[in-house]
Amino acid sequence: MIATAHDPADIPAGFAAVLARSGEIGRLIAGHDWAATPLGPISQWPQSRLTAIAIALASSIPIATIWGPEGILIYNAGYAEFSGDRHPAMLGAPLVGIWPEAAPFNAQVIVEGLAGRTLAYRDQAMLLDRDGRPEQHWLDLDYTPIADETGRPAGIMATVIDSSARMRDRQDREIALSAARESEARFRNVADHAPIIMWVTDADGHCTYINRAWSVQTGQSVDQGMGFGWIKTVHAEDRQTVEQAFRSAIAETRAFQTEFRLAQATGGYHWTMVTAIPRFDDDGAYLGMIGSVIDIDERRRAEATLRDVNAVLERRVMEALAERKLFADIIDSAGTMVQVLGFDHRYLAINRAAAEDFERIFGLRPQIGQHKSEAMARRPEILSIMRDYWTRALAGEEFSVIQAMDDQSGERRHYELRFSPLVSAEGTPIGAYQFATDVSDWLAQQERLSDMEAQLRQSQKMEAVGQLTGGIAHDFNNLLQVVVGNLEMLDRFLPADEHPRARRAATNAMTGARRAATLTQRLLAFSRRQPLAPQSVDARRLVDGLSDLLTRTLGEQVSLAVESAPDLWAVEADPNQLESAILNLAVNARDAMPHGGTLSITMRNATLDGLATMAAGPVPYPTDPGDYVAIDVSDTGIGMDRATLGRVFEPFFTTKEVGKGTGLGLSMVYGFAKQSGGQVQIDSHPGEGTCVSLFLPRFMGQEHAPGEPPQPASHPTRGSETILVVEDDADVRNYSTEALRELGYDVVEAEDGASALALLDAPDASRIALLFSDVVLPGGMTGADLASAARSLHPELKVLFTTGYARDVIVHGGRLDAGVALITKPFDFADLAARIRAMLDG
Repeated sequence: MIATAHDPADIPAGFAAVLARSGEIGRLIAGHDWAATPLGPISQWPQSRLTAIAIALASSIPIATIWGPEGILIYNAGYAEFSGDRHPAMLGAPLVGIWPEAAPFNAQVIVEGLAGRTLAYRDQAMLLDRDGRPEQHWLDLDYTPIADETGRPAGIMATVIDSSARMRDRQDREIALSAARESEARFRNVADHAPIIMWVTDADGHCTYINRAWSVQTGQSVDQGMGFGWIKTVHAEDRQTVEQAFRSAIAETRAFQTEFRLAQATGGYHWTMVTAIPRFDDDGAYLGMIGSVIDIDERRRAEATLRDVNAVLERRVMEALAERKLFADIIDSAGTMVQVLGFDHRYLAINRAAAEDFERIFGLRPQIGQHKSEAMARRPEILSIMRDYWTRALAGEEFSVIQAMDDQSGERRHYELRFSPLVSAEGTPIGAYQFATDVSDWLAQQERLSDMEAQLRQSQKMEAVGQLTGGIAHDFNNLLQVVVGNLEMLDRFLPADEHPRARRAATNAMTGARRAATLTQRLLAFSRRQPLAPQSVDARRLVDGLSDLLTRTLGEQVSLAVESAPDLWAVEADPNQLESAILNLAVNARDAMPHGGTLSITMRNATLDGLATMAAGPVPYPTDPGDYVAIDVSDTGIGMDRATLGRVFEPFFTTKEVGKGTGLGLSMVYGFAKQSGGQVQIDSHPGEGTCVSLFLPRFMGQEHAPGEPPQPASHPTRGSETILVVEDDADVRNYSTEALRELGYDVVEAEDGASALALLDAPDASRIALLFSDVVLPGGMTGADLASAARSLHPELKVLFTTGYARDVIVHGGRLDAGVALITKPFDFADLAARIRAMLDG
């Protein structure tokens, strides 16, 4: 049992199960007093928030969800561990106040994320106080907006990966570079031919050397940049930060790295990165700093994070240094895998990391001077690929590729291979070198993120369509009510033996109107806006009762096979909608077997662990754990490919010919299943048929032995009582009042709730026996509000609602509220007469 600060029943069952599986963080979330926060109690949280938090809690990656402009924080166990002593006081608190040391950054993230922007930062430097002491960290941060049920951003999902170890490892390797004592004259000669900016300072930090690339890039002469003159080329907004970082590194004789905007000879500024390490003489005395400046403007704009700072620094340094000994000292201590080949395809250098990985893949350790064909002889398929790459590199081409390789055990890894030509200090080509980075984990993460983004986009699209559907249903059903009602009236009053053409026209028009009503109901089923009346259903008896209809629908070429588990549980569902869903699936299966085949309906018990998801269609998300009855409808038809599977539940999507289908059958099944608390799965392959599995919750109430279905009570269809009709649509109101007066009733009418209450408060209001009201009314008062106010004036007043779209007024959780009587639009004359009489007599 989760300890809570409120009634556990207020937490939705599915979300309570997610919290229960989430250990300590789940207990903290359940026990938090959310009513004291802008988010309100958990019972009022929208499904979008519950789903986003459930996804975060299921992940091992540190994830925090940030809600509303206040930035209220809810996170998973990984983020709690990352937060150190700050957890659990952070839960439910505003993000900006939690990390005051990063307040401006976090405030901007909230603004950008709630504006719908996706943000990504790599190796973001932050000074964080997690355990009572400030500590420098580098983080990989991703921020993704979370849309609410209206499609607007309501929160942000943030993933946090601590890259500090990688960054400190870079710093260690940069410091290790200082161990390679350099010849000053030779270095200057090489540096002046380097394509990047390189510089040297004395022990006081005064710049004593800048290579010619400085003048080419900035337009400032070398003499002007000496001493501290170079600071004038730094953007005014970055100057103080850069100077402070530089002077601190000089004073502490440590390596440093920072990014800033640098003036360009062509005008404007480019983002650049400066990296430097301290220099020491043979006796360990500090001599000053040596560093480089790299243009990263394109990388920052494109957010190409694959090439990290360390790789760029090593590549640029190696392009500038031609001394073989210096190459060997540097690359052997680097974590990046480096190989160097001469024009004779023999190894000039290979560092320790590359040699160890080479041995894992090829089964032997390469030696300096060995020919690459000899070293790779055990893997001729890889040798062929690498020969082409090295040929291009030795021809002077600089390029990078992603290459998959299997090691001796069969494990496959992916590497980014970067090839560049190697030249001597005099500019003479002497070979080529390769930097290799294992990017397998990064690629897997990118694929997962891509899948999540695609799923999120699909979910938002489906939700938007559902909202649009519900929005037009009310007005559309009002129009259909006017059409159906008046066509029926025309049919009643036309003499039976006169005007046969007019009667046929009225009959055809009525058929079209009823088809339109059916179409609207299917749209409402997809959008989960139809009022359901779930009850205990014996699925086996229901399917048996449909067998004759199914046989006629399928035709002679399709055989029907029904199988059921002997101990099949009862289903909690609306039986009428369940029948419609099975018929829709049967019709789709029949159409997928144009030359005949077999339709199989199998019913079985299924217990889901909460992780079962749809195989296709809208975005999969966890199903509440528990017991379900699975109804599998399988065919031996043509099947579907992956692209079609991805869209099967979209309304109006169909692979049938024009006029052969509306594309709403599976949409209706999907909406019915989700509104009933269930799930849909599809398994299909081209040429192998399709199986649609409909999961519906097991009925957990008191079951009764099935008996004869109750017969409708016999009621006279006419009367003389007074009925108050409340309807804002004048045409619908006119039809309703005329129909009721035709039935003999005394009718008073109102167009909104306020007008109706005035009639109910009149001296003769006691004569009103029944309130017949639309659910959706203008003026801020719903039909439910009107009924409540009316019953406070007249407790014995009968109430019958009508609607074309109930919204959340009298339907909650997909179910009609207890004790509510409802007739849906468009209704016909006979239904109206029977329901009115039943209400008055009941």
